[in-house]
Amino acid sequence: MSNNTITDDFKDFFSYLNESLPDSTNYMDLSNLCITMFFTVDFLPEEFKSLELKKEALSIVFSKICEKRNIATYPYDAYIYGASFHNTHDKGHWLEVLASTLKLNTKPDIEEAKKLLLKTKE
Repeated sequence: MSNNTITDDFKDFFSYLNESLPDSTNYMDLSNLCITMFFTVDFLPEEFKSLELKKEALSIVFSKICEKRNIATYPYDAYIYGASFHNTHDKGHWLEVLASTLKLNTKPDIEEAKKLLLKTKE
């Protein structure tokens, strides 16, 4: 996954996320979900737990979700993660968000991430 294209092994994962997320999902929701998946995949369906959700793959998937959902390209809230050099439709933005977990000691809200994916099942 060196370019900004979702590889075949991640297409189902992308579809699952994009279809599971509520229409009201915003940038902060996606940021928290991305960081949560960087830390743990325990709350995902079994078929996705074996995927290697490393920085590169997560960054591409989340950039494509933002593009598909027309999330603001330079949201004001991005400053929280120090992610202001790339727009949200670019994997570089999400690499910055994930790097913030190390630089800024950003901790995800795992329970909120779980709720986000469960909202459509209620």
